[in-house]
Amino acid sequence: MNFSNLFFLILFFVNVSFAQNSKKTSTIIYKISTNNNVEDLDLETSIKNRIKAINKASDLIECKLHFNVNESVFYQEKKMSLNNDQSYKLASIVIRGLYYSNIKDSLKILNKNFSDVNFNVIIPFNKHRWQITNETKEIGGYKCFKANKIVSKSNIIAWFTNQIPVPFGPNGIDGLPGLILETTINEKLTFYATQINFNETEVKFLEKPKANKTITEEDFLKMASNKMADFFNEN
Repeated sequence: MNFSNLFFLILFFVNVSFAQNSKKTSTIIYKISTNNNVEDLDLETSIKNRIKAINKASDLIECKLHFNVNESVFYQEKKMSLNNDQSYKLASIVIRGLYYSNIKDSLKILNKNFSDVNFNVIIPFNKHRWQITNETKEIGGYKCFKANKIVSKSNIIAWFTNQIPVPFGPNGIDGLPGLILETTINEKLTFYATQINFNETEVKFLEKPKANKTITEEDFLKMASNKMADFFNEN
């Protein structure tokens, strides 16, 4: 039996046990870190200081992933005290919106405000395939496997554990046979788990988000591109 077959066989038996608590919702808290060394860049001091301020503000960002065996919802936890902090707002741009995923219905949604309209953007389910490696490391007491994939020229590395056999992760990065506890994009931006609370309670927020309009990812990207072109033509 090769590594791949053995891996998924183990995952099946672990999943049977995990499914017994399917009605309960668990929560994982993620924070982010950035790897932007601005000192080596040929930029004005004022711009460097702005980037440093944004990097520092990134440490204050906290995100939550609520999940059970069938559904998940990922979002940034809002902090009222930082609503008017420009550096915090700019750092938060990396959180694209609220992500909802439903395995039963093969449904994945990005809920996002754009041009004063709230959209449900339908994301292709399991659009990209991961390459799972034999490399492992321990994160928070869990044995994690390394996986990687290329998405829109971005190199994504994820560390997931089959000890928590759900295919969810932060910021829409998912689709692996285990919960993603850490993921890095282009060696610059990292989401990492800081806390996991199992079987807390039923979370009413774990449901398909409501929106003013539903649109495909392709149409949303076209709309955003046209809006950006209009902006530059007017200025």
